Amino acid sequence: MKIKSLLVGASGLVGSELLKNLNRKDQDITLFTRSPLEHISDNTNEISIDFDEINNLNFPALDHVYIAIGMRLTTFELIHIKNNKRKEFFEVDHDLVYNIAKKAFDVGARSIAIVSAVGADMNSNNFYLQTKGKMENSIKEIGYEKIVYAQPSHLLGSRSNQKVTIEVPIIELGAKILDPLMRGPLSDLRFVKASAVAKKMVETMNESSTSHSILKFKDFLN
Repeated sequence: MKIKSLLVGASGLVGSELLKNLNRKDQDITLFTRSPLEHISDNTNEISIDFDEINNLNFPALDHVYIAIGMRLTTFELIHIKNNKRKEFFEVDHDLVYNIAKKAFDVGARSIAIVSAVGADMNSNNFYLQTKGKMENSIKEIGYEKIVYAQPSHLLGSRSNQKVTIEVPIIELGAKILDPLMRGPLSDLRFVKASAVAKKMVETMNESSTSHSILKFKDFLN
């Protein structure tokens, strides 16, 4: 029987690349989206949903789950999220991700891949990284046989459907200049193509082994 995969976040930078890679597999794909995508393949079932009502949604039978969602933040908010925005951020990047993962598990999914962030640590003083770390820990407690956390740094790729703030191209140019110096402990901070992240996530999910994996920069190069 074909593997049944759920993808949440197909309109995003990594999510759109995940969809491309999944389309190359002989799988049945279900998408949860806020608004319909322009083009989907014949093996794909798109369900437009209100993510605020995720707990009331009936999930189809599933094997694999891919989650590539998160609240959109500015570059400076990655360093410091203001107190009045922290509750909303936590609800999206922790609670929503957890609720999707738990409901998918309840209908049979046993393998899950999630886009997290380099430096994710539930004990971090940085609220962004702390939330990502708590999310990873919460997912582990659900009981999945296979978990894949992708922990990229800044993602490179076309953001045609997103508004890009002025500092992004400046930061990307600076990172390109400094890239030869990013070695050793700094290598995980190197910018990486979203396409490489998605490709490795799908490859790892479709390997026969069951394990918990954390993918970082060096993994996305292979």
